[in-house]
This record gives sequence, structure tokens and C-alpha cells, in this order.
Amino acid sequence: MILPQKYNNWLLLILVSFIWGSPYILREIALESFSHNQVAAFQVFFSFLLFIPLIIKNTRKLSKENILPLLLSGITGNIGPAYFFAKAQTQINSSVAGMLNAMLPMITLLIAILFFKAGTNKKVLVGILLGFAGTLIISFSGDSFGSSYFWGVFYVFMAILSVAISINIVSFSLPKLTGTEIASLAFLFVGPMAGIFLAFTDLSAPLLSKSLSKSALMLGLLAVLTFAGVILYNQLIKKSSHVFAASIAYIIPIIAIFWGIVIGGDHISIAQTASIFIILVGVHLTHR
Repeated sequence: MILPQKYNNWLLLILVSFIWGSPYILREIALESFSHNQVAAFQVFFSFLLFIPLIIKNTRKLSKENILPLLLSGITGNIGPAYFFAKAQTQINSSVAGMLNAMLPMITLLIAILFFKAGTNKKVLVGILLGFAGTLIISFSGDSFGSSYFWGVFYVFMAILSVAISINIVSFSLPKLTGTEIASLAFLFVGPMAGIFLAFTDLSAPLLSKSLSKSALMLGLLAVLTFAGVILYNQLIKKSSHVFAASIAYIIPIIAIFWGIVIGGDHISIAQTASIFIILVGVHLTHR
């Protein structure tokens, strides 16, 4: 039985949300041995290695018109969030970093309206506001505050802003390329950048770390999830809309909480549970 496209989009949304909701706990463990710069660089470079077969296949799709958008997409969609999220998680825990992602649809829509002349409607705006409100409840009902919390939130905001720019570049500037082509060709530019950084970084401290094996394994898993997530996410953007694709940020907090409870031993409050339902209502409204 072939499902209608609407339901296929929902299934793809849930899958991508699970894939992208998981790296936060993996990144937190990797940071036990590696610096935030190294975690970000390894994530991008290992993902680039996985993309090499697709890069070779899709190189013929490069043209004068799409080289700059692909470069910008790679920087804003891969290097930017990899660095800023890793930096943020030196200040706040993985659950809070994942929860704060619900700011993404609002920022994505604002960029689309301001710079790409995108239209919208009241239901979409209400859905985004509900998702954002639910995430605020999640963020401020926990026990994750500290002197460095502000900077952790700031770096998450920078990561989200970077992703939002990438979403709009893919949606409005690369209409002739498929999601897989966009993902692979973007890594063609940013993968070597990460490799050059790693060639000159000092790995003496990580190599002496007692958690090296565990952290290295997490980096490998992080790259695999990045590889799968980038491809599927770009397909989601192409098949639905930039606003609906950005709605993964509404489900990511749920995945982040799940891993926080199972692996990190976090506790979820009644307020956080209630906010999950508010977030899902927001997702529904953005896709109507």
C-alpha cells in the first residue's frame, strides 16, 4: 500500500527527528575526551568520508550557479551547527541543548519572510508560537541553570540561526538539486576544511584520556547520524516545505529528554511532560 505524500512526510519527519535528537547525548560523551573544536571537526570530516561515494557520483551536478549556494549551505548547515552545538554543550547539558531547538522554526520563518519574500498564514504562525512556548516551558522548568547558562543558550541560538539560514538556502536557492545531491556536494566543500583543521590540531590530551575509546565511538556514531540525517532532512525540505521541515525542532526535545532519562539519568517534570503535548500541537498546525 502506498501512503499519501502527507503521511510520508510525517514518517520522514519523525525519523529525521529521532536521528537529530540523538547526537546531543553522543556529543556530550565525546566532549569527555575531545575539545569542542575537535568534536565539531571530527563530526564534519567523518561525515565527509561517508559522503565520498555520493560526492563522486554527483560532482557532475556542479555548476556556476550552484557552487556558492552549496558552499554557503555546507558552512551554515554543517560547520556552523557542529561547532556551536559542541561549544554550547561545554556550558549546558545535552537535554537542554536539544530542548532549545524549538526556536528553529520561528527563526527560519523570519529569515524566509525578511530575505526570501516567503508568505505565511495565521495557523502556521500560531503553530510556531505554540512550539516555541512549549520549548520555553521545557527549558525553564529544569535544574540546568548555572553561571555559564547564558552563554550556553547563546551558542545554541547561533547554531539554530546557522541551520535556519541553511534551510532557506536549500529551499529557495537550490531548486534543481535533490536532497542527496545537496547534502553530498555541500560536504565536498566543508569536509576538506575540517580535515585541514584536524591535521593541525593537538590530539595529545584526548589520546591520554581514560574515556578515549567511548568518546571515539560516540564520534563515529555522530558521523553516521549526521550522514543519514543530512540526506533525509534535505529530502524532507524538498518534499514538504521549509517551515514543516524546520518543525523537526519540535520533536527533537522529546528525543533529547528520552536519551537524557535513559542514558544521562535525567528526571522529567510534569511541566516538561505537558509542554511536549503543546509542541506536538504546534507541529500539527504548521502542516495544515
